[in-house]
Amino acid sequence: MENRRRSQTFDLPDSAKPSPFSEALQELIAHAGGIYLALVLLVSFLQIELPQRWKVVFFEMEPLAFLSIAIAIVQPFVLQLYRTVKGR
Repeated sequence: MENRRRSQTFDLPDSAKPSPFSEALQELIAHAGGIYLALVLLVSFLQIELPQRWKVVFFEMEPLAFLSIAIAIVQPFVLQLYRTVKGR
């Protein structure tokens, strides 16, 4: 009885509306995934030894995952700076 009432009040919608935030997050994850694959190929080709985990602030992450997310976040700002400097 309890589970039935709980499932009726918290049903998920059949189709979710995309919001600007969800689309931006989706783009960020997609770019970070592509960068991650490129870094994995580069590291395996060059046979670079990396630590298993990095402790970043309060959590542990794989080094290549952290670098790919960081590059995906910083890349638009670097590109804008490049365009501004080149435009002079």
